[in-house]
Amino acid sequence: MKLRWRLALASALAGAVSVIVAIVAAYLITCRRVEWAMDHYGTYERYGGYGTPPPNGVLAALADVDDLGWPFMAVAFGGLVLSGALGWLAARAALRPVNALKDAAGRVAETRDLTTRIEVSGDDELSSLARSFNAMLDALERSSKAQKRLVADASHELRTPLTALRTNVELLMRGDLPQEVHEEVSRAVMSGMEELTALVSDVVELARDEEPAVLVESVRLDELVEREVARAARHWPSTAYSVSVEPTVVRGVPDRLARAVANLLDNAAKYSPAGGLVEVALRGGVLTVRDHGPGISSEDLPHIFDRFYRAPSARALPGSGLGLAIVGQVVDSHGGSVSAGPAPGGGTLVRLALPVG
Repeated sequence: MKLRWRLALASALAGAVSVIVAIVAAYLITCRRVEWAMDHYGTYERYGGYGTPPPNGVLAALADVDDLGWPFMAVAFGGLVLSGALGWLAARAALRPVNALKDAAGRVAETRDLTTRIEVSGDDELSSLARSFNAMLDALERSSKAQKRLVADASHELRTPLTALRTNVELLMRGDLPQEVHEEVSRAVMSGMEELTALVSDVVELARDEEPAVLVESVRLDELVEREVARAARHWPSTAYSVSVEPTVVRGVPDRLARAVANLLDNAAKYSPAGGLVEVALRGGVLTVRDHGPGISSEDLPHIFDRFYRAPSARALPGSGLGLAIVGQVVDSHGGSVSAGPAPGGGTLVRLALPVG
């Protein structure tokens, strides 16, 4: 049975019960009054005119009353029908937002159009349900757009290394290259494979959603930073690192946090001059990484955490433009924040803040 019919039936039953109770009470009171009138005024006739004389027409009217039950039952049945009709109309009006919600959900399922919204008016429970439905569609639309943008950007970025790799492999397959050229092309193939592997790994990282709860644990962020600084020093031997950390415990996924810190350190080293210094500090859950490179222009600064974004001055350098985007995603999924800006005296200062405890 549909909900509107159940509500109408419940309303009808409630109205009918109240009507029947009122009618039964009226019926009983009327019967009592009739009996009292018959007993009281009947003595006038039995005792030859002595006693209180009845009002004109009362006993005659009462004598004509054969049955008081059927009028009351007719009124009760009419009340039942009227209550049911009014209940159905009330249920139809009350469930109009639910019908709109059902139609919107069906339209989204049929057309995959996540821009569908429900008009909301009022502050009742159904209006709150409609707002929650709109909020869910907002989140789904943002997620869908982000996925489509990631796929489009990834396909564009993958096309260049795949084309270069295919060209070099075709040259190797010819087999008539001089030894020096053969070795150079082989190195180019290995370099392209490494670049492609790193790019695919970064895309997989960005395709992640929230961090799995089972992997979240207490992490000594200071020890993690020291390990990543040691790794970066080995990978960038021409860059010097200064480290100043204090014991800090955060809740998170160790591997993901390590990836974010490593990307910050690698990015700072990439843009530092040879023999330049990268300053790393950790205080109160706030990690700062400062380099002494050319800095970031004001036009590029708002976009450095966007996926696949590379400043014009950085396009000749190795990388896919995903490193800082991964940092932003990891920090956001851990409930933190990250920002970048010009450092005093030149260079770039990146500030990463995570909840402590």
